[in-house]
Amino acid sequence: MNDKVKEALVRLEQGIESLLDTEQWKRYLMFQSRFHSYSFHNALLIFIQKPDATMVAGFQKWKEMRRFVRKGERGISILAPMFRTKIEDEAAPGVEETALGEEAKRKILYGFRPVYVWDVTQTDGEPIPTVDVPVIMDGHTGWYESLRQACPFPLCEVHEMESGALGSFNHRTRSIEIVETLPEAQKAKVLIHEWAHGLLHSLADRPERETRELEAESTAFVVASALGFDTADYSFGYIVDWRGEEAVQTLKACGTRIQKAADTILSKLQLEPSVKKEAV
Repeated sequence: MNDKVKEALVRLEQGIESLLDTEQWKRYLMFQSRFHSYSFHNALLIFIQKPDATMVAGFQKWKEMRRFVRKGERGISILAPMFRTKIEDEAAPGVEETALGEEAKRKILYGFRPVYVWDVTQTDGEPIPTVDVPVIMDGHTGWYESLRQACPFPLCEVHEMESGALGSFNHRTRSIEIVETLPEAQKAKVLIHEWAHGLLHSLADRPERETRELEAESTAFVVASALGFDTADYSFGYIVDWRGEEAVQTLKACGTRIQKAADTILSKLQLEPSVKKEAV
């Protein structure tokens, strides 16, 4: 294994262990709201090396945007996947056959290689495209209706819930309920949380309750942060008692699932400037 890759993997393990602190986890999630299209591992590598980064891209991508990395600026090391093409003698389940009877092909991940990106603050040149997202605190925002239209799960507003909760996801009917009397901004945040449950969990795939809530609440935090909501009321007390190697591995798995769920939701809202399309 390449020494640079080994170094990155060690950095990742140490970084994940540091996230077992509640406040550090919150700081990372706030950071990930700007880099949700990057894998959990690469977003964390960027966070470790340049926690104030706001938008990153490779050298060539910046050139395409008529911006240039300043001489002497140190690149941020992330990991790019490497694939090889495998020829299937007979089409296996899940492998599509190509036209005209050609052998079926599929890509197999066989490793990673280090690549470098630079933050926009390390470049000079033409202005870059930006997305203006207002800071939202309460009242009528417009986001609730946008989220409701984008959400793939049926949603019903109810007067109250027997459990006393503000919202719920019904895994049998695959639908969401939200208390109708909530302020619109709070409805939006509850909707994001329940949407996350729908994406992440099912009757057949149900981790322990604290893990489910950590994943849904963290996904909601990332999405809410990206949309400009006040996130002061989010809490992650579940992490406090997590310790040791098992906790690191659990958080690593959760982090990957959270990133994918947040990216799925935010992609539905099409907020991203083009520079983030090269995310890995």
